[in-house]
Amino acid sequence: MKTKCQLSQALNGVSDKAKDAKEFLVQLKNLLQQIQTVSCNSYDDRVVLGTAAFSKGVHYWELSVDRYDNHPDPAFGVARINTLKDVMLGKDDKAWAMYVDNNRSWFMHNNSHTNRAEGGITKGSTVGVLLDLTKHTLTFFINKEQHGPVAFENLEGVFMPAVSLNRNVQVTLITGLEVPKNIK
Repeated sequence: MKTKCQLSQALNGVSDKAKDAKEFLVQLKNLLQQIQTVSCNSYDDRVVLGTAAFSKGVHYWELSVDRYDNHPDPAFGVARINTLKDVMLGKDDKAWAMYVDNNRSWFMHNNSHTNRAEGGITKGSTVGVLLDLTKHTLTFFINKEQHGPVAFENLEGVFMPAVSLNRNVQVTLITGLEVPKNIK
C-alpha cells in the first residue's frame, strides 16, 4: 500500500513537471517568435538583415505580414552585409528585392524597377523568398504562389535575407520550410 501511495505521489510530481515543461516550451516559442519579428513605426525606410549568410545551396523562407495598413511599401529580398540600411531595399547595388504595396509589386536592384506585377499584400499575407544559388536566381512568392517571373538571375557571392520596412509594418520570419516546386 505504501508503494502505491509513493508511486501516485511520484506520478503527480512528474505530471506537474510536465506541465511546467510544456509552459516553458510555450514561453520559449513565444520568445523565439519575438526575436524573429521586426517592426517599424518610422516614416523612413529601415533595412534589417538576417543573421545567416548564404553562398551556395537552395534556401527558402517566408515573412508573415503581422501588421500592415495598406500604405507603406515593404521590400523583401537579399542583400550583401554592406547594403545601405537607411533606404528601401534594392535602391543600391548591394540588394535585390521585391517591394510591394496592397495592389502591386516591382522588383528592384540598383534603383532600377522592373516587372511590375498586379497583386499585393494585406495583413496576414506571407511573402516567400527563394534564393537558389545552384541556379543563381531569386524568386518571390505571395501566399505560396509565385509572384511574377524569376526576379533576378546571375547572382554570385554571399547573400543575407533582408527586409526594409517603414511606418506601421511588422513581419515575422518563418524558416525551416520546404522549397517550392514548379518555378515558372
